[in-house]
Amino acid sequence: MQLELTFRHIDKSPSLEELIREQANKIQRFNDHINSCAVVVERDHASQGTGGEYRVRVDLHVAGKQEIVSEERAARNLLATAVRDVFHCAGRQLKKLASEQRSEVKAHPAQDTAGVITKLFSDYGFITTTDGREIYFHERSILSAPFSELKIGMGVAYTEEDGDKGPQASTVRVVDARGGNRGREQIPPLG
Repeated sequence: MQLELTFRHIDKSPSLEELIREQANKIQRFNDHINSCAVVVERDHASQGTGGEYRVRVDLHVAGKQEIVSEERAARNLLATAVRDVFHCAGRQLKKLASEQRSEVKAHPAQDTAGVITKLFSDYGFITTTDGREIYFHERSILSAPFSELKIGMGVAYTEEDGDKGPQASTVRVVDARGGNRGREQIPPLG
């Protein structure tokens, strides 16, 4: 990773520069695709007298044209803390980006839903798919809950196969248990 340090309207401080290099090296563990890290430490004339007279900004450029920016303001005596804080914030953003790049973002149950239970009988039922088709399933195909606990309106994921009388689900897994109709009667299919 290429590191660029800029001090504006402030004298360079070897201890502050060393701290920035340390923090930049630490942040690389969160994402190994960081191309560059630009750090600016400057005196902010616009906010003099407010306690935030200095600004620390980190700009990270990550492969895939992602840019992460973090900024902190501090008084001169708190610059070291501001440097740690700005890199901590950038580190959280890098962790999130790395997680998204690995597709580890938690999916909402509705995102896994391939159909909804629309009919239930004594030992079988029907799913209406997201594209409006009706799929038969038997109580033995339920993987995630006892058949007796199924409700009309529950979202499910399923494995479809050709049955003797049309499409059927060989396995059914409840992914959204918020179904509201506890009865065993038909509700209108998804439209």
